[in-house]
Order: sequence, then structure tokens, then C-alpha cells
Amino acid sequence: MKRPSMYQAHEDSLKKFTDKFNGCRDGLPLVMQIYQTENFRDDGVIVNTKTGKRVAFDWEIRDKYFSKGKFAFRELRQFERKIKKEEIGLSLQCDREETAVLVAWHEDWRQSKPIPVKLATDYKWSEKNLVRSTTKFKIYSYDQMDAFRAMIFRALDKGQFNHQAFSENAEN
Repeated sequence: MKRPSMYQAHEDSLKKFTDKFNGCRDGLPLVMQIYQTENFRDDGVIVNTKTGKRVAFDWEIRDKYFSKGKFAFRELRQFERKIKKEEIGLSLQCDREETAVLVAWHEDWRQSKPIPVKLATDYKWSEKNLVRSTTKFKIYSYDQMDAFRAMIFRALDKGQFNHQAFSENAEN
């Protein structure tokens, strides 16, 4: 972890979000499971309990540039090292206040070329690493959990793990 100072906030925010996701009474057969053992790959999985279809996700709490449901940039960047992890299909990033989640599909990031950038860490030095960018992301407030869950259900149902799942009219 490049920012160990964020580890407990990461774990706490993920637990709260998972409880909210699993507590939704929309009738969809979805469950979010957090991995209890750190695997340095992904943070958990969302499963359709009727079909067994699933998508692994990476979770992050953003303490910069995403506050009160507003993201400061038009494009979202992700580390190439995370994009390389083929098992991860989805990135979930909550805002500082834990009121909204920024959602992006790894398939959409794979459409861009990696570029080198300097990134902040908890240490005295910056990290130079590759990132990819996408403008194809969506923000859901925690009050829109039913819409977020419906999007996940569509993605799993249609095997459509990209921005097209955001649309209620998504097609195969």
C-alpha cells in the first residue's frame, strides 16, 4: 500500500458501503463480499446469488479531489498496476465524506494508453508510475444505492463490464 495512513479509513469505509449495499431491499439477488484476508489484488466481489456470476472490485476512499459527491476532474486516472490485474473488473472510490461512490470499469481504462506521472505517497518522495485515464465513469450518491445495484445487475446479466452498463438501455 502506497499510503498506509489511509488503510484504516479504507477498511472502515468499505465495511460501511458493503453494509449499505447488502442492506438494500430492492429484490435483486446481489451480495457484496469483502475479502477478510489481504491479497494485494482486489478488495472483494459482487455476486449474483441466483446465477453465480460475479465481478471483483477494487475499493478506495479518496481524501483528495472527490468531496460531497463532486469529482474535481473530467477524467479519472488509475494505476497501470491495478489495470494489469485481470481479475479486477470494477473500481469503486468513495468520496471523503462517504456519501457518494465514483464507479469505473477496468475495461474502459484498457482502451487508453498508459502514461508516466508522478504521484503522491505518504513518504518524502513521489512515486513515478504509469496510469491510464477514462472519462467513462459515473458517480452514484449513497442515496442512489438501488440505481447502483441495478447497474451492477445489468452488467452481470449481460456480461457487459464497461460504461454501457451505466445506461438503463444497455445492450449486448
